[in-house]
Amino acid sequence: MDNRDIDRIVREQFRLDTNCSIEDERKKIININRAVKHSGSRYYADLEIFFRAIIYRGEMYMSADEQILDWCREEYGLYKPEWFCKYHNLRKLDEKLREFGYKIYDTHIYCLPDMDFEGYDFSIPYEIRWFEPDEIPGLRENNPFINALMFLPDCPDVIAVAAYDGDGRAVAMAGASSDSDTMWQIGIDVLPEYRNRGLALALVTMLKEEIISLGKVPFYGTSESHSNSLHVGLRSGFMPAFTEVFCSKDPI
Repeated sequence: MDNRDIDRIVREQFRLDTNCSIEDERKKIININRAVKHSGSRYYADLEIFFRAIIYRGEMYMSADEQILDWCREEYGLYKPEWFCKYHNLRKLDEKLREFGYKIYDTHIYCLPDMDFEGYDFSIPYEIRWFEPDEIPGLRENNPFINALMFLPDCPDVIAVAAYDGDGRAVAMAGASSDSDTMWQIGIDVLPEYRNRGLALALVTMLKEEIISLGKVPFYGTSESHSNSLHVGLRSGFMPAFTEVFCSKDPI
């Protein structure tokens, strides 16, 4: 797998997520389509398909419900995708969504692996244990690693790796959920007293490489304001690649 393979795979997924045809993708930088939930698209609990935007490499994949589709095409048909998440635009979009009982749920920045990243040697003085899918349910009770393992039915956890101290206590874990058949999302958690010891970097790197060896595309997401998390992703061989804007029901 190289960077071209990753680009091809994620574009196929984004087209599926936003009901975009490959013909439209080739013609346009901004693709705005009717919202349809296709089998195989990435779907997250509590989020709605009423509106979704994915900004990737200066292009935008957007899907919108029929009720706001024309508005989106008029508003964003000539928009510069790289500025989509400016506050004034998100505020205007949120106001429009609220007219129909929805709201912006969140915006997230996501990273994809840079296959040209050479990496570096690292070692950590902890025992490393791997967990396969059939072992993961047993980790649910009293789970302190809520960002590594989320136990969501729409995005099942499929693999995890943990670091244990000398007392046999799990002190850090990285896990991956199958957000789609081709794209697995990595999450990481480190117990507070064990942070700043290279554990997050080591586990995320190991998990990234294992996922790639399985023929899947790992991706790593975080909040735009979470610089520490983004730093882990960058040092682990990921690079910022796309941003998503999600919506949910407005519980008024």
